[in-house]
Amino acid sequence: MNPRDLLDVAGELCAGSGEAEWRTAVSRAYFAAFHVARLTLDSVGFDVPRGEAAHAYLWLRLSNAGQVDLAEAGRRLNDLRSQRNWADYNLNRSFPHLHASHQVQAAAEIVRMLDEAVTMPAVQTAMTAAIEAYERQVLRQSTRRPR
Repeated sequence: MNPRDLLDVAGELCAGSGEAEWRTAVSRAYFAAFHVARLTLDSVGFDVPRGEAAHAYLWLRLSNAGQVDLAEAGRRLNDLRSQRNWADYNLNRSFPHLHASHQVQAAAEIVRMLDEAVTMPAVQTAMTAAIEAYERQVLRQSTRRPR
């Protein structure tokens, strides 16, 4: 399945008339961006963990990928997850349509930034090197598959 299809579903839900649809739109939008980020790092040889650890893995590596747009994508992915958590878990707080719309747009922008990055070989090479350096120097580990 193409995770960008989740973004299409998010847009359809966001056009709905009720708060349940808007909240669900934010959740689908987050997972679209999350899975595109996962595919992006996987495509350059990184083993993204499964489960709860995957989110932190993705946003921290994007934030340390040595590219302004990728760092912004990482920051926005982390923000979007917070908004997804609000949408999914804080049912006692109102969730306005305009807020949902902004989050779906944020997810679309994350996907756009990631898609642009992987179409440029020089960016892919620089991103891979920067993430490897981050893992080696800061985390003292490597999650890149052997070449």
